[in-house]
Amino acid sequence: MSRTPKEGKESKSHRVRTHTIMGQEEVGAGKKSFWPELEITGNIRNISPAVWSLQHLTSLYLNDNCLSRIPAEIARLEHLMYLDLSCNKIRSLPAEIGELTRLRELLLNNNQLRVLPYEIGKLFNLQNIGLKGNPLTMEIQAVYSDSNGTLKLLSYMLDNLAGVAPLEIRLSASLPNLLVLRCT
Repeated sequence: MSRTPKEGKESKSHRVRTHTIMGQEEVGAGKKSFWPELEITGNIRNISPAVWSLQHLTSLYLNDNCLSRIPAEIARLEHLMYLDLSCNKIRSLPAEIGELTRLRELLLNNNQLRVLPYEIGKLFNLQNIGLKGNPLTMEIQAVYSDSNGTLKLLSYMLDNLAGVAPLEIRLSASLPNLLVLRCT
């Protein structure tokens, strides 16, 4: 990966630097960028829109920055299996995060999240979600802090997603011989 710094505006406290993923010479020569992993850290406030077009990524590390939002274009990263957004200033996530269906691990620790989009419930391959250090609602905290928190949180989110049939109906459609008993 080529990181070519470009000088930007200077302030008394710090210099603004912009980095490109590939230099003009590399792009002009037809060089392709197929990295499976990308790490961008260091108090970055904005991510280049070019990152969201790197559809081959399987791991993206955007931890330890000053990001306040993640754009809906993150859904373009359809092969993503690992996403670390820990230690930022993220207040909300786009609903499109639910389109990252290959995601296995989603780390959101130490942000400013109060709620999560219900679309997270569609991440059926998710094995671990990190939520520590967020001012989440009591309801989400209660579900997540329970044993097997990731699975219970995914189920809770999916059950609350508008337009999704309840679990019994989804199961009975895929398993026609399933008998659902409601015991109280």
